Amino acid sequence: MLYVLSQYKQGHKRLFDYEAEIEAPLLDLLTRFGPQRTHYYPNMPFWRLKSDGFWQLINTENCINLEKPSKEPTSKQLASCQVCDGFDEQTYHYLKKHPLIIDQLAEQILSQYFPESVQDNLINQLDFGLTEFNRQRDPKFRQLVLRAYNYQCAICGFDLRHDAIAIGLEAAHVKWKQHGEPCLVNNGLALCSLHYSAFDMGAMGLDSSLKIKISNGVNGHQMVEKLFWDFEGKNILLPRSKEDYLHDRFIEWHLREVFRK
Repeated sequence: MLYVLSQYKQGHKRLFDYEAEIEAPLLDLLTRFGPQRTHYYPNMPFWRLKSDGFWQLINTENCINLEKPSKEPTSKQLASCQVCDGFDEQTYHYLKKHPLIIDQLAEQILSQYFPESVQDNLINQLDFGLTEFNRQRDPKFRQLVLRAYNYQCAICGFDLRHDAIAIGLEAAHVKWKQHGEPCLVNNGLALCSLHYSAFDMGAMGLDSSLKIKISNGVNGHQMVEKLFWDFEGKNILLPRSKEDYLHDRFIEWHLREVFRK
């Protein structure tokens, strides 16, 4: 949905050809920003959106399985049938007439489903240009998490301050708040801006013993070795109080849904 909205904002016509315009970019977005999966299937969201009431598919006649009509066609079937999709005409023309609605819809999707660091990456990737994106933050959660970790990054110990103000330090939700978890210190991790972004993108994770895991996809030169691979297998810096330690269920969720092996 974010991909289609970004294309509409850039002047795309109403309908998209699955094979030429959807399959490859959607597969890339799912791989980079979607939940951790062994395989990704861009045909599924493409097809399933038709049940939402505003999404239209054309050239679907030969794609429907008569014995199992609820079964999604494969990417190969969608391509061979030249299936196209997009918002229905009424909704599309409304968006064209009120272009600011596109930004409002994008902001709502981003806020509802992605943490802040991933929101920024998606905004840049899709070229939305949302310069005044209103984020819902919980300053109390940030304060409690940073205090629990003694105002230092749990990965690298970064603790830059300007007088008494911490700089470049964030309070990360281990299990994203967009998945219905409360803002508990036991679900928080103090991280520098670099490791905060890497953690939310699945480049880093934790195992059940709170040892640092680095994704096999992380690569780069000498600085990357120092900032990432040198921490592989090491314990994070723990809070002063055991009451503030991360709960296992949050770590397990991040390892299962976010961390990219």
